Amino acid sequence: MKVSEFKQNRLDDFAAEKEKEVKDNPFIRTPFGLSRDGNQISSWQMNYNRIGLFSISSGKNIFGKSDMILINVPSTYTGIDPLAKDLPFGWDGKINEYVAEMAVWWAFELLSDEEAVEFLNTHKPVVEFTYFDSNGPGEICVKYNGSFWEIIG
Repeated sequence: MKVSEFKQNRLDDFAAEKEKEVKDNPFIRTPFGLSRDGNQISSWQMNYNRIGLFSISSGKNIFGKSDMILINVPSTYTGIDPLAKDLPFGWDGKINEYVAEMAVWWAFELLSDEEAVEFLNTHKPVVEFTYFDSNGPGEICVKYNGSFWEIIG
C-alpha cells in the first residue's frame, strides 16, 4: 500500500496499518510503526548506512534493518527557520506522530511542553521523512493540523 492509496490521512493511523500489514510476513520491512524507541544518530553514520544499503541491494531493503530514516524539518509557513544546524536528522526508530513532534523539538530547539504546544498550534510545522523499505526508497511529508500529524504528501 502506497501512502497515496491510504484513505486516512492521520500519520499514526497509517503507521498502525503498515505495522499490521508486515506483522505476519518477515520478508517485508516497514519504517512505520507506533514504537517510540529509537535514537537520533549522526548524519555521517546515517549516510554511511545508506550508501552501504544502496550498493548491496540496488536500493531495496529486502532483509536489512528498517532504520534508514532521514528527517528534515523545513521553515514553517509563518517564516520561522529551524535553529538546528545538523538537518536532516538521522533516526533509527519508526516513523510516527511522536517522532514527528520530537523532530520539531530538535529542529526549533524547544525546551518545554508549553512552548511546544504553542509552537505547534501557531506555526503548524511540516516534517519530511525519507526512508528505505521493502519497496526501495520512499518519502512521506506530514503537517501538524492543530490536532494531529496529517499526511500531506
